[in-house]
Amino acid sequence: MSPFLSWVKAALGNQAHEGTFDVSYWVVAPVESKPAEVFDKVWQFDLDNGLISIGWQNLGDVSRMGRDELLQVVTSAHPDKPQQTKSLIANMLWSFYYEIRPGDFLIARRGRKILAAVGEVIEVAVHTPGRNPSHGHRGFLKVS
Repeated sequence: MSPFLSWVKAALGNQAHEGTFDVSYWVVAPVESKPAEVFDKVWQFDLDNGLISIGWQNLGDVSRMGRDELLQVVTSAHPDKPQQTKSLIANMLWSFYYEIRPGDFLIARRGRKILAAVGEVIEVAVHTPGRNPSHGHRGFLKVS
């Protein structure tokens, strides 16, 4: 077991699925850490509602897109970004909507060095515009 997964298992305590690796562990940055007021507002909404949310509202409803269409939409929306960054964004969104499953664990971070929380996914991701009235996030995973 890698040192990181050992740390995650220790952090999760009895929540860890002993001896199995059919669950996945995902590191998620729910929102950019700066400005702090924006992170705090989004993070508090997520905590209060048992969610992890993501933005990218400028891309539309990516929850219904195929992988190639998703990359095309990201490329069109961000023409000045390097191709590697566009692929990274598309892969991150694909994972959020199609690969993260109930029973998986999310490790939410604030910035690159601060662990915000660890939670277990209890429902698949959904695209719900307007769910967070104070922020434009539209992608939500239910967590405990």
